Amino acid sequence: MSSYKHYSHKNRKIKDNNYNDFDNSASYDPAKLEEIDIEEWVKFISYYRYYIDEFAINILGLKLYPFQRVILRAMARHEESMFIASRGLGKSYLSAVFFICVAILYPSIKLGIASGKGQQSRNVIVQKVKGELYKNENVKREIENIKTGSDDCSVIFKNGSEIRAIVLGHDGENARSWRFSQILIDEARIVSDDIVSEILAPMTKTRRNTVINLSMIYGDKMPIEKGKLIYISSAYLKTCDLYQRFMTHYNSMKEGNKEYFVCTLPYQVGVNAGIYYEDDIVKEKSKPSMTSDKFAYEYEAVFVGNSNDSYFPYDLTESVRSLDKVEYRQPKKAVNSYVISHDVAISDKAGSDNACTTVIKLKEKPNGSIIKELVYIKTHNGMSLPEQAKYLRELLLRFENTQKLVIDVRGNGEALPSLLAESWEHMNANGDMVEYPPLIPDDGNPKYTNIKNANPLIREIAATNQLNNTMYTYMKTCFEDKSLRLAVNSAEIDNDYKQGKVTNEEFLVHVNTDLLIQELSNIKQEISGLSNILYNRIAKATKRDRVTSLGYAMYYIKELEMDNKNNVNSSIDDYLFFMQSGF
Repeated sequence: MSSYKHYSHKNRKIKDNNYNDFDNSASYDPAKLEEIDIEEWVKFISYYRYYIDEFAINILGLKLYPFQRVILRAMARHEESMFIASRGLGKSYLSAVFFICVAILYPSIKLGIASGKGQQSRNVIVQKVKGELYKNENVKREIENIKTGSDDCSVIFKNGSEIRAIVLGHDGENARSWRFSQILIDEARIVSDDIVSEILAPMTKTRRNTVINLSMIYGDKMPIEKGKLIYISSAYLKTCDLYQRFMTHYNSMKEGNKEYFVCTLPYQVGVNAGIYYEDDIVKEKSKPSMTSDKFAYEYEAVFVGNSNDSYFPYDLTESVRSLDKVEYRQPKKAVNSYVISHDVAISDKAGSDNACTTVIKLKEKPNGSIIKELVYIKTHNGMSLPEQAKYLRELLLRFENTQKLVIDVRGNGEALPSLLAESWEHMNANGDMVEYPPLIPDDGNPKYTNIKNANPLIREIAATNQLNNTMYTYMKTCFEDKSLRLAVNSAEIDNDYKQGKVTNEEFLVHVNTDLLIQELSNIKQEISGLSNILYNRIAKATKRDRVTSLGYAMYYIKELEMDNKNNVNSSIDDYLFFMQSGF
């Protein structure tokens, strides 16, 4: 027992090196107790809470660019702050830095990270906190534990503070039970206004436990400490909910309201800081998949609106983007039919038109109308006609329920039906060679009627002003009544794509749908001098390959839908006649 009497916890911690073992809770205990000058300590904490960027630099030893310091300082001083930034500026990293500083400076505070991108909020903790910042000894010393589970992802600090990733789900209901003093919304453009107003904002009304306890002692002498909502995101369309909040923040700040702060950070900020090279950004701008609108909101931090002349404004087309899942082949035991449409182009010159293929799934309703889902879209540059014929043949194997193949036969497309009007051999998955019948137009063209065992699957389309007018007006009607459905924005499934949950081919369908939306916004209706209705491009440099391919499919589907409705009406008339005749 004598040895027990002389046992020293402090000596044991020193011998075991627990004070320097940052994974041990003892590392947070002072190795040598000294009297603290409370007044000086209050000054120290107050100063670094106000100049939180200096805390990150002076105390944690982090290196920050000037623009990052401005953002951190604004986050710390305003109740609602918003930062619209270019891609590649390190938004998630800065979010992690800010919350680590806050967690250390405000004991027992609860901090939440929400995101519109699936597990993106979790990635802030997994990749930025654990993967990068935890390697910093000054940061590591403050952390008790890091949990990275899909349902429990959090950083627990030795002073009782906590950073937690919030899983919003589709409607945010999963997060209702949590309470936080501050919430940071990463990629806020994808988080709906309803989720922010009804779920996230109310979470921040609960005060920090330490403040509540001290208020019982010091009463009104305690400083006011309100909750915060911080938005970090890239820009997007002016039709999105975030733009309305952006304007609220902007107007409030302009009127002198100190609660609000907003700023935009275009790619030039990153160039000036040396984060990336300007010529790399220029290369991004010149990529075939990059449009002026997309570049504006992804790199220039600009919210993009419609031209006033647009026949298909963003608020019309974005409202039908409801398909989370696309298809690169039809599902097993599929019952719905498909229409494949192909707009032909063969040039591989820079800036030339692309060939484009769209696949529309048809879901017929009892009244004869049809729900049309754009489940697949792909462009091809410089593909020869024989290659396009082979591609369409292979696509038909993936969508066996295709009831019509609509082909543009103007110009370069004129010869494509001839290439399809011969039998085709293909090796199946079992290694057996299978022969498929010739495909011919469905209009009874004598050129093809003598071909034996041919399948009249092809509908030839040669655009005229009248056809274009029918095509575009019907397409607009389908947007308005929401009978046409498109894939959700690629940003919404970007995180799943990076985690391998979405294939590259599936992801490209979402990307091409993004580009389709932008092509549609560039279409305007005009009246010619001869009183003809024309559909022209507002910006001539922007192509409309995707719009044309979709439009051709819609033109055929309009005809199909009219036949369906006529058949339904005929059936009703027959039934009424039968009943009135007394049978």
